[in-house]
Amino acid sequence: MRKQMRGPVFVLLGFALSLPAKAHSQESSIGPESASPHLQPVASLTLSETPQSSQADVAWVSVAFTSETSIAVGTCFRNFMNQKCSVVLVRWNGGTLQPFAQTPQFDSGVSLHPAGEGRILEIKSLTPTVLFSSDLSTVQNLSKPVSRFLSPSGKTVAEWARGSWKLYLLSDRLELLREGTGDLQSVSDEVVLIQDRKVMRVETLDGKQLGSFSVPSAEGYYASAGPVGNDKLYLDDCNSVRIVDFNGRTLLKMRPRKGCSFGDTSSSADGRRMLFDFTDHKASGLKHVLESIQTVTTLGMMGPEDVNGEEVRVFDTVTGKVCFNWGSSFRATYSQVRSAAISPSGEFVVIAAKGTLAIYRLPADCDESAAVPLSNHRH
Repeated sequence: MRKQMRGPVFVLLGFALSLPAKAHSQESSIGPESASPHLQPVASLTLSETPQSSQADVAWVSVAFTSETSIAVGTCFRNFMNQKCSVVLVRWNGGTLQPFAQTPQFDSGVSLHPAGEGRILEIKSLTPTVLFSSDLSTVQNLSKPVSRFLSPSGKTVAEWARGSWKLYLLSDRLELLREGTGDLQSVSDEVVLIQDRKVMRVETLDGKQLGSFSVPSAEGYYASAGPVGNDKLYLDDCNSVRIVDFNGRTLLKMRPRKGCSFGDTSSSADGRRMLFDFTDHKASGLKHVLESIQTVTTLGMMGPEDVNGEEVRVFDTVTGKVCFNWGSSFRATYSQVRSAAISPSGEFVVIAAKGTLAIYRLPADCDESAAVPLSNHRH
């Protein structure tokens, strides 16, 4: 019996060895925690909520610039059966990071967003949306559940349901701007992007159409899409990112060597710098072989579902060049950790990882090219 099994086992092992590792593992030399070699933090801060036990894992993290000089950091650390969460406000001023307010009102699954005038939104599916004042001293539950479709400033927000949506202006309350049908793709303070079957429409907030173009599929073709500044869009199909005009004409095409997941994209206020923050599962050596065997023997029905690494990249949407490259590895978790944010000016990136908040200044001129010559590709 042992002799009969040996052949198939070696054939299976050989096939598993021939399976490529994930593209990110092959292309990136990022270690346990590293950034672009020429970029070092200009300031850092130890987050006081980090548990003392070495057994504590990061259960969740969300980071947002609430203004050019204020950063909101939400963290949850899990240690055995206990979880400790908090939001800390940090002031970025004069080359230093200084905490100035804190609240324990945070939880896994919550994402932080700016809401104008330094205020902070806490958004989580199926729960009321929470609005904090700029110093966390007051808190308000909004009357409508705000979706993650909101403008970068947080002044324009949306209530979303499949096939319909409502837009609101966020002041001290929600003021209805308009409602409509179709699948909402993205919102800014100037335009809204809507997919209606196989047509993508770009409209002003009051409903004037600015452009439209056809898309290959009625739903789910783009992982994310949205405005880039006032006159362009980005379209991310997980293989590449295209910068297009409002009629879908390709202006720039990039392959920034990133993963693919909803909510992994943000940009500076003018859209010039775009940040991708994505988690991944990486395996090498024997572990990769064993996972490949598991995938083959189960016909692809079983495989790793957890993540053990995060990568952050920033690139210039005009030149297609990479401005920043950072990565970290950690113990496997099922949380889609989002540790990074880009400042409204596009000058700084902040990252919360391993109990430390670090801020990096991006170069004025980015160097490594991620652009793809348009003459070689059709759109």
